[in-house]
Amino acid sequence: MPTIKDIAKEAGVSQGTVSNVLNGRGNVSVEKIQLVQNAAEKLGYKLNAKAKSLRQGKDRSIALLLPSIEHHKFAAMYEVFQREFSEAGYHLQFYSTNSLEATELAMLSSAVYSRVSAIITCSCLPDTTARYREESADLPLVLLQFSGQNCDDAMYASFYPEQAGHDMAQYARKRGAKRVGVFLNDSELSDSVLFLRGIYSVYAKNSSVIRVISCPDHQIDQQAFDFFDPDIPYDFIICTDNRREIAIRSAYAFSSQRKLPQFLTVTPRVAVTDPIHAVYELDFKRLAHQVVKQLLERLENNVPLPKTLYLKNHGFRSFVFPQKIEPASTNIRMLTIASPSTTALLRLLPHLKKSTGIQLEMVVLPSLRDVYDVIHSNSLEQYDLIRMDVAWMEEFAKHLFLPLSSNSFDWDALFSTIIPQLRSDYSMVAGERYCLPYDPSTQLLFYRKDLFTDPTYKRMFYEANRRELMVPRTFDEYNQIARFFTQEQNPASPVQYGTTVAVGNVVVSPSEFMPRLFEEGGNVLNANGEISLNTPEALRALKNYRESYLYSDRAVHDVWKNVLEGFADGSAAMTVVFINYASHILNLKRSSIAGKLGFATVPGGKPLQGGGVIGITHSCKQPEVACNFFNWLYSDLIAPIFTMLGGLSPCKCAYNNRDIKEKYPWLSAAYNSFPSAQRRGSSRFYTNFSELQLESILASHVRKAILGICSPEEALVAAQAECDRFFLPKDPTASDQNICK
Repeated sequence: MPTIKDIAKEAGVSQGTVSNVLNGRGNVSVEKIQLVQNAAEKLGYKLNAKAKSLRQGKDRSIALLLPSIEHHKFAAMYEVFQREFSEAGYHLQFYSTNSLEATELAMLSSAVYSRVSAIITCSCLPDTTARYREESADLPLVLLQFSGQNCDDAMYASFYPEQAGHDMAQYARKRGAKRVGVFLNDSELSDSVLFLRGIYSVYAKNSSVIRVISCPDHQIDQQAFDFFDPDIPYDFIICTDNRREIAIRSAYAFSSQRKLPQFLTVTPRVAVTDPIHAVYELDFKRLAHQVVKQLLERLENNVPLPKTLYLKNHGFRSFVFPQKIEPASTNIRMLTIASPSTTALLRLLPHLKKSTGIQLEMVVLPSLRDVYDVIHSNSLEQYDLIRMDVAWMEEFAKHLFLPLSSNSFDWDALFSTIIPQLRSDYSMVAGERYCLPYDPSTQLLFYRKDLFTDPTYKRMFYEANRRELMVPRTFDEYNQIARFFTQEQNPASPVQYGTTVAVGNVVVSPSEFMPRLFEEGGNVLNANGEISLNTPEALRALKNYRESYLYSDRAVHDVWKNVLEGFADGSAAMTVVFINYASHILNLKRSSIAGKLGFATVPGGKPLQGGGVIGITHSCKQPEVACNFFNWLYSDLIAPIFTMLGGLSPCKCAYNNRDIKEKYPWLSAAYNSFPSAQRRGSSRFYTNFSELQLESILASHVRKAILGICSPEEALVAAQAECDRFFLPKDPTASDQNICK
């Protein structure tokens, strides 16, 4: 293997420069970085992570000892450990013990000998802490079990096994089970003891209803046959992991002539679960994430490990759908817009019909303008439900929707499933609930993380701008970075454009303009509720928007999907978009940025509130059916699936699901952005105020300025003049006060 000396000679630089480049440190010019990288590649040099860690005086690796990743729960945890430790600069060393004591001890010795920084284990040893401390007295230790002996610099991380045993036994008992099998790990292990204690809190220990078989993992396949010797019938078999369920199913196929029992199995919590067969869910991915978080705090900042890390059991999903109604009375009609949420809901309609008997007909219109026109028409009586933009609530909610309180339904229970910060903004008008959040949204900045962290581009940006390349905090910084990544401005840019920009219809143009206006401290309505567009703040925002357009493909996009294609295909470095369309970034067939995606709050920190609400119309003849539809849509069975398919549920269970957050990692950032999202103004200054009409006027003139048809100053003057002609102020002597909400 070539040495640093060889690379220095080939590159024509000093050995110190080579060392700085290879180790990512020092103030090295772009030219020298490229010389070193090219020389290292030519000579076939690869930096040895082990050697690097030894030079740094510590080994950045984590030992993970698990029985096997054939268990779904361990596979889920391994996936998180591998990804998150790698992102933090640690190497994960995995050891499969197969629950054999001798194997585990040998692998523990091997891990310690390799100078790991910490150990995570799900041990089969009866005296785990003592044995591990004999081998690794000074290493941080995470034990994936509920409890054990007290030990310094060690943390027990788990769920509540006793509660799981109780819940699963109670589930079987409530369904009249006459015989229940229980298949679990070695009964001498502490978690197995607790799990059985939960079982016996429901069924007596010596009850003839219960048959318990416990064994270590390497005996699973053989011991599974014991359930059918003799061949007795079971109503349920409770399994502590999927590996045991698979073994019992195989043993049943060969050794039983009875009806296959129902299985109650502990499984990792996922977005999509079987709606027919009950499973007991524990969020193993979230547990792994919390373990990584605590262990990195210990290793990087010397923060002591907590003694315990316990996460709640999610358990059985509590979906209880109403009894099916007669077919003739279950048809309802919904008006909505084409969107990812609509596509997701359409895919789930067969389940709605099967589980509730409700036949939902969806009338899907191509744009918000089309929905707006229908709302203004005289054909509303044909719709039972309408999904409309949240910005129209003040204007239309009372006119369109029944107050939710007019229907006998437990609305408080339903709203308790929704993210708290959405409960009022997406439902309340004048102190009354008229609608529900359907696919609430806000804007986020998405950027190419691989470009922002590349040392060559970081150095190039610094040389050009005399500041570090970082995620932009303002729209001025956004444009500076966008200019740097636009090949027309910087031929060395690895992508063609710095950003994608929406310049089109009534929806997309104001959505680009408004966050810039908010950052400048402006608004489209003044304190009295008067439209005020020709202001210094609006002029600065519009000029910034027009500059962003110069660093894009300069196409006119009328829908968000088209805006996103230029980012998803890898040709642009950044974009700002509503999150209810962000699933397109990864789901488009031409997407090439999976694994390269970064996200953050929009520049300026004042994103626009968006997305839709849904309500029951005054013309709905079966509001109880509509309520049953909501009960289904907001259940903890459907809400995660709806989101996984590209929709955007307002329910907490969707945002708390690690499976979904791994697919759409920006949801955590979105959750934190909702409180700062800016609601569009609604004015009582005018007799005919319409938020959509205001945005239509604004979009028309903003578009002309962006395309260069007129100057920003001329566009704002023209927009203000058109608004003054269209909107009619109220009589100032009227009793109603002029206010802006």
